[in-house]
Amino acid sequence: MTVANEQITDSSSTKRLSNFRVTVERLLELLDLEDDEYGILRPTEYAFKTAMKLIVEAYDVLGNDFPKASTSTDDAGSIRLAWQNKNADCRVRLFCPSNADAQTYVYHQKNEEYKSEDLISASTLVHWLEWFNISVAIASTTGTQTEFPICL
Repeated sequence: MTVANEQITDSSSTKRLSNFRVTVERLLELLDLEDDEYGILRPTEYAFKTAMKLIVEAYDVLGNDFPKASTSTDDAGSIRLAWQNKNADCRVRLFCPSNADAQTYVYHQKNEEYKSEDLISASTLVHWLEWFNISVAIASTTGTQTEFPICL
């Protein structure tokens, strides 16, 4: 990855770059999980490669605006990345299935409105992460939740 060699020039750049690094580190930590009586905890190679490819491509577009995500797996080895801000009552989730037979998709929610859509390319993820960033920025500026359209 190109992140390790990137020059950091100021504190805001450091913060945003660390959001991407934290997300990548969280993805890598999933590889250390063990299986248990409920199923596979470690992600499949397919899910991991899909997630990593999508977030790297999204970072290539978003750069320092890439938001930090939490990560988890399910009992089939699929990966979920979640971006959430309670102040903005806004969330984006990326689902990367355990195999190519299932569809990768992105879920987005603002207040009570929500929708999911199949992810054909990283540009869809980028669109919803930009939407997430705008929603969070508006909420932090006004200090309140705003009515920002969910379906742009």
